[in-house]
Amino acid sequence: MKLRSILVAALLLAPTAALAAPGIVTVSTGLRAGPGSGFPLVDRVPGGARVNIHGCLRGNAWCDVSFSDDRGWVSSQYLEYLYRNHYVYLPDYVDVIDVPVVPFVLTSYWSSYYEGRPWYRRHAYWNNYWTSHQSLATRMTIDPGAARIGRAATRDAAIALEREGVRGRGAAAISGRDATISRRDAAIAKRDAAITTKRDAAITRRDAAITKRDAAVAADRTRAGRSERIAHERTNVQTRNPRDAQAHMMREQAASRAAVRAQPMARAHEAPRVSAAPAARPATPHVAQPNVSHGTPMNARAQMPAPRAAAPAAPHGGGGAPHINAAPRGGGGPAGGPGGGHEKR
Repeated sequence: MKLRSILVAALLLAPTAALAAPGIVTVSTGLRAGPGSGFPLVDRVPGGARVNIHGCLRGNAWCDVSFSDDRGWVSSQYLEYLYRNHYVYLPDYVDVIDVPVVPFVLTSYWSSYYEGRPWYRRHAYWNNYWTSHQSLATRMTIDPGAARIGRAATRDAAIALEREGVRGRGAAAISGRDATISRRDAAIAKRDAAITTKRDAAITRRDAAITKRDAAVAADRTRAGRSERIAHERTNVQTRNPRDAQAHMMREQAASRAAVRAQPMARAHEAPRVSAAPAARPATPHVAQPNVSHGTPMNARAQMPAPRAAAPAAPHGGGGAPHINAAPRGGGGPAGGPGGGHEKR
């Protein structure tokens, strides 16, 4: 029984292997273990990857493809098919291109490709699943994003065929796809250049603002330093003026005291000056000292010369100090003393 299943699978897959055509996956999609999104995921096919299309189910909703070393099913809405040396969107050209129609026999297909997979042991479950969902596998749905990419490639290929003719169809298909890639790259480069320019302009504006701010701060600091220096000078002037006035006053007082000291002293024949302050005593005239080596103190007084003019005696009860030229209180002059001196009139 097992050998029979293998033979049947070989007969079913042999034509499809011989008729495999190159294809391109428009967007990233999953490679499934059967024609349906509910089947286990075999691998992930990235957008733009090259695949070999072995055929599609009746209705062309799901196609049997091989990618790398894996085999599985992909929805036709994600496929571009090589037709007359250029790629066209498979759902739009399904009535034009000769896509082989292949069946799906779960037992033989899984025995050929998924014998070592974890889900292979649940053969009966997935066989019942396929039986209940077989009608859904023939319904084609269109992904707008995948369709836009596939139809753009088809349009570019058609334009290239019209320009270059039948001989250059293959090259036109390649050129159309390269042109699409080039336009996309140019758009990306333009966008990046715009972003870079905008960012550089923003950085330049920011640097200019920072420079302007620094200049304003420096100017403010300069003005503040100048104002502080002026205020300091004013303070010094205001502080120095009182000191100058005080020094001037002290100089005037010193000059007045010097002038007082420079006045001439009073003579002995001038009128005595009565002063209430005992400390201010007039200067005494220079008198020759008597010879007191012999005789008594009385004789010493008698030998003193009399002043040229007798000054009137100051009143006794006035409280002031008597002048040095005043007459002696005893009433006796030098002539009345025992020494018998002579008085000068």
